[in-house]
Amino acid sequence: MRAVENWQKKKIYAIAGALKFVDKTDKENDILHMIIFNMTNKESVKDLTYNQANKVIDYLKQQQDKSLVENMSEGQKKKVFSLMYQLKDLDGEPNIIPIGERLSGIIERQFKVRSTPKYLFTNLSKDDGNKLIEILKNYIGTAERKYMN
Repeated sequence: MRAVENWQKKKIYAIAGALKFVDKTDKENDILHMIIFNMTNKESVKDLTYNQANKVIDYLKQQQDKSLVENMSEGQKKKVFSLMYQLKDLDGEPNIIPIGERLSGIIERQFKVRSTPKYLFTNLSKDDGNKLIEILKNYIGTAERKYMN
């Protein structure tokens, strides 16, 4: 098998860096390495084959094209966190899972995109932000009904 070439490594890191998928302080848990592992079961760029590197590059280019669409606004993000704290207040039993992790799980489940507490809204557009707000309102409505009973 043909090994990954230097130009491919540079391209992967350049695109991932522009997308803020690289975390220099925690390389093993940054978004780039999660993508690589999910796509190839390899833990490092240097372990990729030539073909695998091309697939990662293609995927990152798609993500870059998506990022040209406007991301969630700051107002949407504030509203989402406000709703998450309302939801937390309605927990019947204390939930030790941090809000960021809960929100990350909701985003992954509802939008089928990778999300971490550090990079919650990276892959969400303004339209997705509106959908997320409506989803959280529905969660709160369900929690209120359970709370009242």
